[in-house]
Amino acid sequence: MSSLPEESQWELLTAAGLRDDFNAAWIEGDDRAAIAAELRVDPAATLDCDLATALRWYGAGSPTPILWLGPHAPGWTFALALSWEGADFPLPGRRVFDFCYAREIGEFYGVPELYGQEGLDDLELNDDQGDEDDLEPHLIAVGRVTGRFVDRAWLAERRTLCRVAS
Repeated sequence: MSSLPEESQWELLTAAGLRDDFNAAWIEGDDRAAIAAELRVDPAATLDCDLATALRWYGAGSPTPILWLGPHAPGWTFALALSWEGADFPLPGRRVFDFCYAREIGEFYGVPELYGQEGLDDLELNDDQGDEDDLEPHLIAVGRVTGRFVDRAWLAERRTLCRVAS
């Protein structure tokens, strides 16, 4: 794997429709059923779909927390929080790279779990808060640590749209 992606990670995500707030997590582990249970996903309220469908569902608005959950790379699961303001990914015993970008106020909160990881010295990782420009180096860092960058094939994959029990 190259140390840099072929395309801008943030530009790929925004071109795919993630133009509003971005709240997502890369979660260590392949057992999505166990991760879903830890996140309190309602197994009766799921739909396998692509990102465009998930975003249309999100666009319809929902007071219930919703995730688009699925594979990222071997050993890693991806969770995109839709209609879950201030999503929390409480997964003790797992590494979690949790992103939160509030476009309305232009603020990105750093990913403390990345700081101190090996092989990231060439990236300018803001260890506190930043703006939209701070997203790209963090997304690259996550790609390096997890072994996969976001690319067009990744964006085209189907994952599970699921409701989180309150």
